[in-house]
Amino acid sequence: MGFLKKDSDFSSGEHVSVVSAECYFQGTLGVQGSLRVDGTLEGSVDNAHHILIGTEGKITGDITGDVIVCGGMIKGNICAEALELLETASVEGDIRAKKMIMAEGCRINGRCCVGEWETRQSVDKDAKAVKAPKAEKVAAK
Repeated sequence: MGFLKKDSDFSSGEHVSVVSAECYFQGTLGVQGSLRVDGTLEGSVDNAHHILIGTEGKITGDITGDVIVCGGMIKGNICAEALELLETASVEGDIRAKKMIMAEGCRINGRCCVGEWETRQSVDKDAKAVKAPKAEKVAAK
């Protein structure tokens, strides 16, 4: 079970950008289609449709995408509709995803927020709006 299926967008003819095993990229990468990282990327990835980080792939920077599948290393924050961490994945940063699958053996060092964010934010606001009753002082006579 995973978010990418055999007939995923990686084989459907959609534009796929690749940072191959021999490549090193530094800077912000704005991707309209999909991205596969098998090399080293230092910088952020913005608004990609699918992001696949291979077992030898390394990203140092924040990542935003619809579907992210990681088998390599990420040092940065992740924001995704769906995130899948394979058993070889290592994440050092905060995760924010609507759906998440974690394989046994993957490593995370950071905070995770999984689920509907708007609902969580409204619950947090409501909790702050409700004030605790004030303690009444009892006058000693």
